[in-house]
Amino acid sequence: MTTAAAVEVTSDRRSRSQGIRPWLSFLGSMRLAVTLLVVLGIASVIGTVLQQNQPYPDYLEKFGPFWFGMFQRLGLFDVYSAAWFLAILGALVVSTSVCLWRRTPTVLAQMGQYREHYQNASLRALRHHREWQIPLGAEDAAAAAGRILRHHGYRLRLRHHGETIMLAGLSGRSNRVGYVALHLAIVVIAIGGLMDGGLGLKYREWRGDLITETRPLPISELAAETRLPPGREAFRGTVTIPEGERASVAFLQLRDGYLVRELPFELRLDAFRVVHYASGEPRAYESDVVLHAGNHEEPLRRTIRVNEPLHYQGYRIFQSGFGDGGSELSLRAWPLLGSDQRPAELDARVFRDQQLLIDGRPHQLEITDLEPVNVQPDGHDENGRTAMRDVGPLFRYQLRDPAGNRLEFETYMRPMVLDGGRYFVSGVRQAGSTDFRYLHIPVDQNDSPARFVALANLLSDDTRREELAGRAVNAVLDGLADGHADPVARLTTHAAELLGALARGGQQAMQQQLIAGEPATAAAPAGLLERIVDRALDLAYRDALAATGDDPERRLTAADDDFLRHGLATIPALERYGTPLFLELSDYRLRQASTLEITRAPGRHVVYAGSLLLTIGIFLSFFVAYRRSWCLVQPRTDGTSRILLASATLRENPGHAEHFRRLEQSFEAHLKQDLGRTSEKN
Repeated sequence: MTTAAAVEVTSDRRSRSQGIRPWLSFLGSMRLAVTLLVVLGIASVIGTVLQQNQPYPDYLEKFGPFWFGMFQRLGLFDVYSAAWFLAILGALVVSTSVCLWRRTPTVLAQMGQYREHYQNASLRALRHHREWQIPLGAEDAAAAAGRILRHHGYRLRLRHHGETIMLAGLSGRSNRVGYVALHLAIVVIAIGGLMDGGLGLKYREWRGDLITETRPLPISELAAETRLPPGREAFRGTVTIPEGERASVAFLQLRDGYLVRELPFELRLDAFRVVHYASGEPRAYESDVVLHAGNHEEPLRRTIRVNEPLHYQGYRIFQSGFGDGGSELSLRAWPLLGSDQRPAELDARVFRDQQLLIDGRPHQLEITDLEPVNVQPDGHDENGRTAMRDVGPLFRYQLRDPAGNRLEFETYMRPMVLDGGRYFVSGVRQAGSTDFRYLHIPVDQNDSPARFVALANLLSDDTRREELAGRAVNAVLDGLADGHADPVARLTTHAAELLGALARGGQQAMQQQLIAGEPATAAAPAGLLERIVDRALDLAYRDALAATGDDPERRLTAADDDFLRHGLATIPALERYGTPLFLELSDYRLRQASTLEITRAPGRHVVYAGSLLLTIGIFLSFFVAYRRSWCLVQPRTDGTSRILLASATLRENPGHAEHFRRLEQSFEAHLKQDLGRTSEKN
């Protein structure tokens, strides 16, 4: 190669080096690293405050369409796996790695640089210095100074400059290791975050190999694009297992749908237990599980509790929650506004749909939940605190009519005491609504709604009201109807209308009807219609007693009066209940389900290692002081020596000033043992 060609190649290399150097300087700059760390810190705060990986409809209901769309575009619903978050982590790895590559040789070299070439003028220019003149030779003075510096933790290097002796001391060299450990910890932790950030999943999603499923389909009907085979990459999923059943998959929430991750093992839930506080909140719950894996001859039997997960080959299985696992219910369907007063017996199961005929029209019934423990406030105790009481099981269900309209119900199994009366309580709301409207059905002496149902059916049927009105008119007039057929008929019709108004709108509606209606007969005494209506209600109540097996001829008590009053207040609300059917829970067989969270985080141990490095780096950087001290010993012609002590540190701080003061005191204390001294300050 000619000289000209060699010069040209060298020039090209130098040009490329000069072009790369600014980029390396930018990537390794402190400003870039601090900016990336601040952004990551803000993102981590958002990921902590905003609950992650929830179904999109929950976010939409909570934040509304505008903010939901904004947060979705920013990827805030899954911050730690968002593309921008992973990109920042990657940039932080590159930036910190460049900084390490550029600065580590220099930093480590400082551990062996004693800088013993400093001269008299340079040492006097330092902020912390002190001089003494002692009646010792240079060698003896240097030996004494060396002992003092070693006592204070310095490593020494001695150098002669002619007759002058320089002792260069270095203390806290591991502080420089802390600098490297801090930066290396950031790199290691960021790499661990990238390992657990789901890069493989995002790559497959970008390629179109994955499609999220939004429909609640059985696992066997899911498309292959929604299934993930067992692997070693990171994931976080959940699975709900009813008692006695098995599962070998986990469901991963992704945007507005989910994916199914196959597991290399199978879990069976043998039993689930939950203990509640007096307030009704769960105090502790645990699952007895059996893990079956192909490489284990004997299954693993473990009890998973909150904060006590099951560990298996890199998988961690946590107790996340619980719910109903398909409890069996025995129901009685009471017709509220029909002629049939006998309840139909139904067998149902939570989460299972079945057809139900209401007024001859097919409805879809779905039991959605059963809560066996429901604690509510019940007055105050002797200390004035709110007393709590378990009001018994509550079951929820939905009714869908042939047109697709859906009503949601929640009904308590046991009667509740309200305002001195005992009622079955059942709430109803439109699908998508938040508030329930409650129906209170009074119960009889057998804790049954049978008497109320019989009374409601009597007063809601036109024919039965007409019959009751006629019987009441005859009883009140007491034979006065002979020869007065027209007034009797008019009184009967008017009384039946008043009973209808009472059944539809209550006492107020009946009073309005009474005021607006014309008199039944000009010769009728005042209050005749009120007495007829009262007599009709008495007859209706006695007929209800007879229909439920009670004695209709017995003397009515105050309890009967209260029941009739409460029943008449409830009957007008039946039209607003939404369905002419009341489902009573007569018995149930509880079957619970455990929700388990299954995670695999291969980067977890990498993050742990980085955290250990970070702890070591912080300790060495902030608790180990990197200091340099010099002691220059110069012999004098009269046989004495002059000692110049100086010290410096990387960052001036009050701690170093205190250290130098103690160093001075040590020198003075040891030098006093020699034959006098002369102190001289600069």
